Amino acid sequence: MKIKKFNKDEDYDRVINFLTEEYKNNKNMSCWLPARFDDLIFRIDTLYHDERGLNRSQDFTYIFEEDNHIVGLVVPDGDSFNSCIKSGYENIFSQMLDLSEKELLPLFEKNKDGSIDFLVISHDSLKYQADELKKRGYVRDKAEDYDNVQHPLDTNYIIELPKGYKQVYGEKLDDNMKAKACHYGFHPIDDDGILTGDFKEGKLAYQGRKKSRYYSDSFESLIVTEEGDICTYCFCYVDKNTSTAFIEPVCTREKYRKKGFAKQMLYGVINKLKEMNIENCYINSYDWRRKVYNAAGFETEDSIGFWYKKM
Repeated sequence: MKIKKFNKDEDYDRVINFLTEEYKNNKNMSCWLPARFDDLIFRIDTLYHDERGLNRSQDFTYIFEEDNHIVGLVVPDGDSFNSCIKSGYENIFSQMLDLSEKELLPLFEKNKDGSIDFLVISHDSLKYQADELKKRGYVRDKAEDYDNVQHPLDTNYIIELPKGYKQVYGEKLDDNMKAKACHYGFHPIDDDGILTGDFKEGKLAYQGRKKSRYYSDSFESLIVTEEGDICTYCFCYVDKNTSTAFIEPVCTREKYRKKGFAKQMLYGVINKLKEMNIENCYINSYDWRRKVYNAAGFETEDSIGFWYKKM
């Protein structure tokens, strides 16, 4: 087994091809979607590194190879360990943990006593991973994420919005306004009600996403007022090769919450994906968001556990 550090110039296409084939074989998100990997290295890494001065996940991504073929990936997402493993190679999970417990430490913030809370993220359907983590002394947190899937070809939603609101797809709206509205959706305390003017947080990341190979087929969906104020926002990556879509992020500004806008916005996204003949659409959720996505027709496909060990 050969282990090498991911090099974007040399390995990007190989990794995308590996993830594409794994999805076609598994038809689920237990192995990362290619578009989700793009979101990490183009948008999230830009946000962490270029805007916040933190480490990039891609600099701590490792490839496991056999006979020059990728059989597994260690993919950190911020301060967490994630893995993608080809069926039949489950035994390398232990090697991945050995490597990560040494090489991924710089991604984690130290506690006052100098220790770190090392975090491993694992799908609950992959029981062999839970068994290995327990053996190593990891403890599963009560909190969890969820993979949710929609089947656009099986749907036909009617969009029902109150008078004075409409759904748009972002083409004619100012990039700075959209980036600002997205930030406000996640950080309500910053929302001053003004979407015009220069904005830093998330601006570079917004532009970085345009480097994704999936960007030309992808789209934004928003609900806006007649006056042009942005209420909700999401971005939908579209991968025609796998006939999948991946929605990330989704947000609603605080003053527009509890009006059902997120559900209606997602209905519009699914209708658009149906027109594009996309078979499956995925979204990741946590805590109360799962109920929102389930209400919009997404089915919970898998639960994801957070496993911690102090080091």
